[in-house]
Amino acid sequence: MKKIAYLLHWNEGNKSGVFKKVVAQVTAWREQGYQVSVHVISAKDMAAVWRQHLSDAPVFFYRYHGRPSRLKIWREATGQILRQAPDLVYYRYDLYMPGVKRLARQIPVVAEINTNDVREFCLRPTLRCLYNRLTRGYILRDVAGMVFVGYELAESADFARFGKPHCVIGNSIVVQDVPLSPPSYSRHPRLVFLGSNDQPWHGVDKILWLAEQMPSWRFDIIGVHVDSAPTNVFLHGVLDESEYRPIMSRSNVAIGTLALHRNGMDEISPLKTREYLSLGLPVIIGYRDTDFLDGAPFLLQLPNTETNVSSHLDEIKAFVAAWRGKRVQRADIQHLDVSVKEAQRLAFFERIMRSA
Repeated sequence: MKKIAYLLHWNEGNKSGVFKKVVAQVTAWREQGYQVSVHVISAKDMAAVWRQHLSDAPVFFYRYHGRPSRLKIWREATGQILRQAPDLVYYRYDLYMPGVKRLARQIPVVAEINTNDVREFCLRPTLRCLYNRLTRGYILRDVAGMVFVGYELAESADFARFGKPHCVIGNSIVVQDVPLSPPSYSRHPRLVFLGSNDQPWHGVDKILWLAEQMPSWRFDIIGVHVDSAPTNVFLHGVLDESEYRPIMSRSNVAIGTLALHRNGMDEISPLKTREYLSLGLPVIIGYRDTDFLDGAPFLLQLPNTETNVSSHLDEIKAFVAAWRGKRVQRADIQHLDVSVKEAQRLAFFERIMRSA
């Protein structure tokens, strides 16, 4: 039985989309006969949460306390992986840490690329931006392969220059685990947005502008703090899945990422869009979706510009009106299911292990 070690640095709990994604991936790999260990590096004490959701897989949790201990913790984690001697390490790409370079020189490491780090880390000129620019090549030169969540990322010179074997696999969801919500016939349109703080590419400011223009519409914003908002905007803060899904189920339309241009990107496969669609919600987006490059009737794809909402208000109105009392059909989104995506990922792993 081949062994895979999953290595990631993550500071959010089981309410985050990334947490659910990792759990679904590991579960799918184990179901296909692979032995999987999970290695989580975090500043927060969440070992019990990870182990609760991955009770059938060994979870190694490494907690650091401030920057001085991070290097030590990364060395501890990579040392543990080396002792286990897996056939492959799947690494959720992050800021460079020397321990990962050591790991990649002894075991095939496949890096999962979820964003253009050069652009995202430099949205604000900080020491993090400079450090990343100076050190990212130390690990990307040594990885055995890369998995991208979008074609644009795979084609970017920031990654293509390393000439590594790669594949593109858009983000997935366990479709059958999301109950299809019944159509909503609310008297006034209800729109919902699910996000997190400090993500300027979400475009929450554009949602607030839209709410001002459409005072009869209700807007539910989940997971994001806003200092002030119109009276038709309801701020719910961070909620558990069991708390926010009823809100979504009462909605007519969901809102996806509207300002990806601020991150210097045009195409991606956000996790929240997949959750919206699995619930049956049509979505307003401001980017090209990796799994719907030719568009879809249930996606209102606005231009990826700063004025995409203000310049296309009529289209938004028409889309919301057209989808009142309707839901996206499961048959149209089955290719987003984790079973499909993880079969592709495992095939790529096998290719890397054979070549290594």
